[in-house]
Amino acid sequence: MAEKYLVVAIVFAACILMIIYTQRDHSKSKKKLSLKEKLQQEFPQYKVIERNENIVICKEIENSRVDEELMLIRIDPNQQKNLRTIGKMLIATYSKAPSIREIKKDGMPYL
Repeated sequence: MAEKYLVVAIVFAACILMIIYTQRDHSKSKKKLSLKEKLQQEFPQYKVIERNENIVICKEIENSRVDEELMLIRIDPNQQKNLRTIGKMLIATYSKAPSIREIKKDGMPYL
């Protein structure tokens, strides 16, 4: 009779260990980067700044104190995806944080 309880306890312990192992966050070793840092890595030739909770991709102009703004990325959960052009700049509004692939696709004509 005790052997049955021993087998059940071993199986129960194995199930608990398996649940703990599968629920553990394996991405802890990878440093989580913000969207700004990801964009800076993806577009090293541009300057990425954060201003008023928006991210701006700029092109530095020599002998000028003001950078040329190429793309403004705004994240607003209350709005749908919206792409607007004002002059040479693209204003992209997303309802959630966009992927780098989506930003590249939307902003390629402007970058």
